[in-house]
Amino acid sequence: MGRRLALLIATYDYQDSGLRQLTAPAHDAEALAAVLRNPDIAGFEVTTLINQPHHVVGEAIGDFYRDRRRDDLTLLYFTGHGLKDDGGRLHLAMSNTRRDSLLFTGLSADQIDQAMEGCVSRQKVLILDCCYSGAFPAGRLAKADTAVHALERFQGRGRTVLTASDATQYSFEGNTPHGQAAQSVFTRYLVEGLRDGSADLDGDGDITLDELYGYVHDRVVDEMPQQRPKKLDSVEGRIVVAQNINWVLPGHLRNAIGSPIATDRHGALDGLAHLHRIGNAVVRGAVLDEIRRLGGDDSKLVSAAATARLQSLLPQPPKQTPEPLVEQPAGLTPPEPREVVETPPAPEPREVVETPPDSPTVRPQPPRRSFAGAHSPAAPPGAPSRPHPDGPLSTRPGAPAADTARRSRISPRTRRAKALTAGVALLVLVTTVIVALLTTRREGESSSSASAAPIGLLTGAGEFLNYSPDGKTLATWGDRRVRLSNLSTPLPEEIATLNEQASPNTGVVFSPDGHTVVTQELAPSGQLADNVSVRLRNVTTGKTTTIRTGHKLAVSAAFSPDSKILATAAASGVKTEDFDNPIRLWDVATGKPTATLPGHTNTIGAMAFSRDGKTLVTGSADDTVRLWNLETGKATILRGPYVAALSPDGKTLATCAGKYSPVQLRNAATGKVTAVLTGAKWPTQFSRDGKTLATAGDGNTVRVWNTITGKAVTTVSGSGLHVELSPDGKTLVTDLPEGETVRLWNATNGKAIADLPSLTSPVWTEAFSPDGKTLATASRDGTVRLWRVGDFA
Repeated sequence: MGRRLALLIATYDYQDSGLRQLTAPAHDAEALAAVLRNPDIAGFEVTTLINQPHHVVGEAIGDFYRDRRRDDLTLLYFTGHGLKDDGGRLHLAMSNTRRDSLLFTGLSADQIDQAMEGCVSRQKVLILDCCYSGAFPAGRLAKADTAVHALERFQGRGRTVLTASDATQYSFEGNTPHGQAAQSVFTRYLVEGLRDGSADLDGDGDITLDELYGYVHDRVVDEMPQQRPKKLDSVEGRIVVAQNINWVLPGHLRNAIGSPIATDRHGALDGLAHLHRIGNAVVRGAVLDEIRRLGGDDSKLVSAAATARLQSLLPQPPKQTPEPLVEQPAGLTPPEPREVVETPPAPEPREVVETPPDSPTVRPQPPRRSFAGAHSPAAPPGAPSRPHPDGPLSTRPGAPAADTARRSRISPRTRRAKALTAGVALLVLVTTVIVALLTTRREGESSSSASAAPIGLLTGAGEFLNYSPDGKTLATWGDRRVRLSNLSTPLPEEIATLNEQASPNTGVVFSPDGHTVVTQELAPSGQLADNVSVRLRNVTTGKTTTIRTGHKLAVSAAFSPDSKILATAAASGVKTEDFDNPIRLWDVATGKPTATLPGHTNTIGAMAFSRDGKTLVTGSADDTVRLWNLETGKATILRGPYVAALSPDGKTLATCAGKYSPVQLRNAATGKVTAVLTGAKWPTQFSRDGKTLATAGDGNTVRVWNTITGKAVTTVSGSGLHVELSPDGKTLVTDLPEGETVRLWNATNGKAIADLPSLTSPVWTEAFSPDGKTLATASRDGTVRLWRVGDFA
């Protein structure tokens, strides 16, 4: 690993009375040296030169760039005056510099350029806090006396140049102290971003030069609009300047991990995996600790997913390869005579016998690729990979007599090895029979489940799904793509695959008329979206309209009942730091904006139009539910709840404020509470007529409620992570607390109807078709199955 070296040059005391004396450079160099030298932050070897003549500084720069290695990182920093001679050549002012003799008393940029050019280091950083002529406000002292542009001079491969401003601007000193001493605006933010880690813009634990520049640029411009830092680079890869010593898990992930809602905790795993992928060693260690803690979560779905994710992130031990055995060279004393089983010239191995330590060496055969047949269990360790079709060698008709003679003289050790192998095979066989008997018995305990089979199967389709309103198209999504399938054919047929896209966070995919599907584009892996685009695709023609929403990270979306308006807002699923999150309305036909509804100050996770299209209901992590009058743009604000579900008939609104408050039923027009559902913590789904509501509650219970009376109809067992109510409100689907079984219930009397047959992977999403006759399930492995509900009756 290369060295990290920094040379800091500051000049503020000049012999030439025509050069204005500066105060900031001394403090700039001192503060920057301290942060660069700190081994926990940057770990540079720092040399500082203050108010030195040009020949001393020139010699130091020459030594600084001489005898470097390719993997060394060099950082040269200068703060002071920049001057330009009559020929337009740049000079940096040293303590003995005279404006009338720059050639002999100034530090020429040409000399610095030559020194950098001769340095073999592939990472050379030059930071100049010296600036250029232009007007400046009273109370600020400029660091340049004539127009100079540093970027015109310092160019070349392997370099990155940061300057405090451009060719027409000054770099300003602060007229008031920040901290203990005045510093220049540029260097103050340079030090601040490194010292407290705030320049770690992507939260990966490392502060790169690009991040540092972005951080400093924005803050300098905010404080001094007249000054705009610039950057020029010609470096392959990224330069890590420092580590973020104050790194903590991002707030949205902390909130998700600490959420009482299991789906939030489960959703945090993707964010943790992303951090592990981009983070440094400190970040990766912290991420693994969090995933290990989630591995002990009381939700089996969360713990199982965390355990699986942990295994995928931990480094796998290298596979042990057998050391090649070496034949004895000719001329050595042969071992004691011992009979050897010769390998016949057949293409398949017939027997594998462990070679005793004192037996002759046998050259190992390369491993064969084995395929487990549909009716054959995998062979136990030590058994032949494929038996000879004619049976064992000793019983094969027509076997040579010599073979039998050889077998009669096998050593006692070989017999013991064969006996041990046979014993292991017998034990595996007995275990297999017992497991098969137990499995058969378990399947027989649920005759309805055993008799039911999927009527359709889509592999690799995704973990989430949604039906079109007419039930003819199924949208599935996962693994950074959305897949549309035609269900009107005897077997599901793929219509289109939309890569690098996902459903909006609200799960809405189809417009009410079924003609349009909405998806959101995903940012490149490892990046966060600053301006999410949504795509509106005509299901029949494939014509697509792209809308740049202006929302960050992800979007929630909802269609109006007439399918003409699309509402969008920023959504991340959990509470973040407050920010303005306006709702935007778009014309579906043209993709043009029609209105903006400001007011929410955090992410929006729930969004739905009323049946008449005059009201938009939104639930936000700012702890408000808002009922927007779309004619006036004004909202009725319900403070406290942040989750909202609107009944399909548009008359009833179900709200809650999290784990510690019950679900409340409200008049959707006025927001007034009509019933409090004690024991219900989360509204999951209304029936089509709005008269029935399923909720998740404490103690792994799912309740079905009559929304007119506010009374519970029935209570069943379920984790509450996956709850689906049929359109007629008569059938309920839940996953059991163990997380591996999906059960159908009679929603009116609470009696179990059937369990879905054992599947290859836990179910993550269920959905009834609009007519209620088909149930679709999506498993974690991306397999989608279609079930005829009548088969479970």
